[in-house]
Order: sequence, then structure tokens, then C-alpha cells
Amino acid sequence: MAASYTSFGNFLLLKQRSQDGFGTLWRAGEMERLGFKRIVWLRRFDQVGLDRTALAAEVPVTNQLSQMFRASNVVRNAACGVEGGVPYVAWDYVPSQPLDQLLERVGQEQFPVAIDNALLIAEKMAAALSAALAVEVRGEPLVHGFLVPQLVLIGNDGEALVGGFGLARGLLANLDRVAVQEMAAAYLAPEVLASHTPSRRSDVYSLGAILYQLLCGTPLPLESAARAAALQAPHLAQEEGPVPADVLAIVQKALAPRPEDRYGSAADFKRELEKLLYGGAYSPTTFNLALFMDRLYRHEIEEEDREVQREKSLDVTPYFRAPRSESAAAAAVEVAPAPPPSRTGLYIAIAGVAVLVAVIAYLLFGRPAPQAVDQATIAKLVQEQLAEYSKKEKDLADQLAAEKARTEEMQRQMEASKQAAATGKKPLTAEEQARIEQQKRELDARLAEQRRKEEELARVRAERAKAEAAASVKAASLPQAAPPPVATVAQQAVPPKPTSGPLAIEPTTAPLIQPTSAPAEIVPATAPPAETTSPSAVRPGDMVDFTQLDVTPQSLVEVKPTIPRAAVAAKVSAQGVVILRVLVNDKGSVDDVQVMRGFPVGKLGIDEACQDAARQYRFKPGMKDGVKVKTWATVTMRVDLSRTR
Repeated sequence: MAASYTSFGNFLLLKQRSQDGFGTLWRAGEMERLGFKRIVWLRRFDQVGLDRTALAAEVPVTNQLSQMFRASNVVRNAACGVEGGVPYVAWDYVPSQPLDQLLERVGQEQFPVAIDNALLIAEKMAAALSAALAVEVRGEPLVHGFLVPQLVLIGNDGEALVGGFGLARGLLANLDRVAVQEMAAAYLAPEVLASHTPSRRSDVYSLGAILYQLLCGTPLPLESAARAAALQAPHLAQEEGPVPADVLAIVQKALAPRPEDRYGSAADFKRELEKLLYGGAYSPTTFNLALFMDRLYRHEIEEEDREVQREKSLDVTPYFRAPRSESAAAAAVEVAPAPPPSRTGLYIAIAGVAVLVAVIAYLLFGRPAPQAVDQATIAKLVQEQLAEYSKKEKDLADQLAAEKARTEEMQRQMEASKQAAATGKKPLTAEEQARIEQQKRELDARLAEQRRKEEELARVRAERAKAEAAASVKAASLPQAAPPPVATVAQQAVPPKPTSGPLAIEPTTAPLIQPTSAPAEIVPATAPPAETTSPSAVRPGDMVDFTQLDVTPQSLVEVKPTIPRAAVAAKVSAQGVVILRVLVNDKGSVDDVQVMRGFPVGKLGIDEACQDAARQYRFKPGMKDGVKVKTWATVTMRVDLSRTR
């Protein structure tokens, strides 16, 4: 029996993933005439009793924000709207689990989140909130304002994505709703619960509350005295012992009742976490987090992969409804009777020409002369930007040095294990062999992480070099103060600009959201027309970091790996996920393939088979500034050897 689906505007609801105080979360397909435009996560704010008007009011700012705010740990291509009176937000689908569902699952399975993984999830969320501070909304740095687990996804590949940016006002307007308050009260700062006014420090509180639950397995108590008691000496989930003192110090500061006693922002919180993560005491890796997700959701991940592949080929014709725009307008034109002859249109046209002439005259002669460029201000802004690049470069270099030190230590340990095994008189036990294999996998993961940091450091250095070159060009071309213009006869003949009446020109409203990461470029009024491409413009085929793309690569042709004969002959029943890093060129072909996470059982040729298959993939290339570029992307392949037996 064929599955039956329900449409929601231009979306086809494929599978409901959860229901909470907001409403429902779905995997859905955004339809176009011939199929799906994309598969998405779709959150519908359809909980009974919600103030949907308050949420709908945030649709414009959320959509404007999604066009300009892109970061590696933020959901991609978010689109907000209202359908049938129900507000919604949709973003690109990635295989992942909602964090609230993950927290519930680890409790049910009694499979606690390791400290390393908990810290890494918190660090990735903090990275998203730190990136948001570079954007201004209503004249203030962008804060999330309503960070709860229901708006966070943990990817099956070990990444974390934060959604809901721009919706804080609408969500906070619903805090008096019982379902919303029960869901959010454990994660929102006391001052937010009291005044509904978020801040950078309240986002820090939310990060601390989520980290506390990741570590301890239970949310913070709602009553203030109980919260204070819980933070005195908290224990890890499943009786794993007390929370380590260095971690507890960060959690306690993030959850301080008074905002002034917390970290100043998510960026400060992130820096403190990084000192722990890369200081030697802990060993967090995206690989280990992906392995944790695989162990916890292995069956669901396999089933979801099959479902998505099947859904991509669905016939949407019975559900798709073309928008009533061009066709409706054309029909209206055909049936509309011809209007009777009239001179009204002529009079309107004459009046329009008069208004147009007046506006052109104002634009040509009535605008004030350009102000002189404050070179000192521009130079200061440029220096601040370069200093930010230098700081980021230093931080990455320090992290890379620490990563190399840990890798070398692991290599020494592995060599010691091999030598001990070689000199032993007895054959290796299964446990010893498994330990050596585990060391090898961890070493491979370390090396992959080290390569990633080396590439990121090289990218930052290249960006700093470009910024320095651009600063030199800009300093040389800064316009000087223009002398007062001499009025010509034609200018003197133009009457002064009216200050009232129907032809008064009102100043346009400034954009609601403004980026603050770089100063605006100033162009002199007397300069010749600018070229269509600047020296730093992206050209076809240029290498662009995945996080900087406007449109990410989309797979068009996927090839399954061929199981090697050695793996079939070994009669192994293992299964697992191979994560690959592929270099997609501007033609959509794959130029290079790297193994980020290998098959759990080595020496069977599975990794090599997956690499061969990935080289045959074809993609819709990534786009930056309207041109096709080269970039790295991630490909995940699931291999089940039990099916070959």
C-alpha cells in the first residue's frame, strides 16, 4: 500500500520527528513542478494556544537574517513564513537528531554522554552564537535569545547546528503559555524569565544549562534554591562520579544567577571551553562524537537513509499546486473587458512625467555634496579587522601545536604497544588485539583532525593576506574631501527642493539588519564607473571554504561502493559508516577524496572501495557570488557486510 502524505503549503510532510511545546518537527520536501527542490527540516509552530501573531511578526527579520548570516554551526538556508495561519521555519535537511530527543534517548538507554562529547557539543553551539555577534539586528549584536535543546540538532557526522536565530521576540511572547514555559524554563536565564529581555549573557546561561544536562543527565531544577544546591557538587550521569573541578568551574560561572557574574558573551565562554578542550586534559574529536551517534542511533540512521533515498524519487504531482501568479494574471487579462476611451490616463501620464522630472532634478542638483572621508576612522577599522585575523591565526596555531603533541604521544603509545606485543612470548589475546586496533583508529582520527586544522590555518592566513592587500589598495584610493561644487546656470535655474507637499522626498529607512564584520566601502561621487568585478572577486573554479558558500554542492549521481573480495571472503558481519571528504570542482566532478572516518574493521579494503565510489559521484557545484567554485564537501557511506554473506 502506497504511503499517503499531507501537503503544507509548498511543502510535503514526509515524517513527523517530534512534538514539543512549540508544535511539531517534520522531515519534509519543498516541492516544485517536477519534484522536490530540496529536503528540509520543517518546524511548524502549531501548538494549541500559541500567540501565532507574535511569531508571524518575526518572519521578515528572520528571512532577512538567513540571507546574510551563515556560519558552520548554524542551520543552512532557513526560510520562515506563515501557511494557513501557522508560522513555520524550514532549513536544509542534514541527517541528525534533535538535541532534546538525544537527551531523552541517552536517559532511556542508560548510555551517558562522555565528558569530551558534552564539551564538544557545547563548544560547537558557542561557536554559532559567537558568529552571530558579528551581525547587528535593530542596532544591537545578534543574540539567540531562546536557546533550548529543541532548536539544536546533533548531526550523525558529529557536527552541531543551531536554529531559531531571529525568532526570540515571537518565542518570548509565548513564555506565558504553559507548554512553552515547561519546555524552556530550565534553559532560560532568570532575568529572561522575569522580563522577557535576552542579552549576550543570557545566551551564556542557556549554554551552561544545556552543558549541565549533557553532563549530569537531568535538566536544572526550576526552583532557584534547588538550582543552587544542584550546582554545589553535581555528579555525572549514571553514577560516573563527580563533575571534574575544571569543568564545574565553567558551568558554575555560566550559570551564575546575576548576569554580571557570568561570561560576557558566548565568545568568552567558547574561549574558556577551548582551554579545556585543547589543553591536554580532554580529547574531544568530531570523529568520537560521530561514533557515539552511530552507536546510539545505528538502526535509525540506516532506516532514515533508506527513507530519504526513497522520498527523493516521489511523484509530487498529486500534491503540488502552482502559485497563482502568472497563470492567474494571464487569465484575468484575457477575460477583462476593454475599458471605454478616456483621457484620464493621458492626464495621469502628464502628471507622472512632471513628478519624474522633479525627482530627477532633485537627484542631479538637490542632493548634498558628499562628506569628506575620515581616513583615520577607516584606517582604525581596517587595523581592527586585521588584528582579528591575527588573533584567530594565533589561536589556530596554538590548537594545531597541541593537536600535534597529542598525536605524537599517541604514536609513541602505539609503538610501545606494538613492541610489547612483538617481544611477548604468548600470542596476543583478543582484548589486546582490539586495544591495538582501537589505538590505530584513534590515531587515524587524530591525524585527520590535524589535517583539518592545518587546512583551516592555511585558509585564515590566506584570508589575512587578502585583507592586507585589500587594505593597501583601499588606503591608496581613499577619496579626499571634494571642494564645494560651483553652481552652473542650469543648476541655478532649478527651484529649491520642496520641504513639504506631495513632492517632498523622505529619507529611506536603513536596513533592519547590518553586518559589522567589515567597514563599508566608500566610493567618491566623482569617480569613474566601477568595474563589475573587483580584484578580490570570486572567479569560477576558485577554492572557497564550505562555510562561505552561498549554495552548497548537491549530489546528482551517487555510487554505492563495491564490496572487495577480501571482505566477502573474510565472512565478517560488521557494519558501520565511512565518512569521506571530497573535493568538488566547479564542474561538479570529484578531484580528491580523503577518509575522515574509516570502517570499524580494517584491512578489508572497505575504505578504498568507498573512495573509489566517491570519485564517481557527480554534484551540482557549490556557488559563491553567483559563480561556480571548488570546495570540500562530506560524503557518508553506510556499509553492512552481513548482507554479503
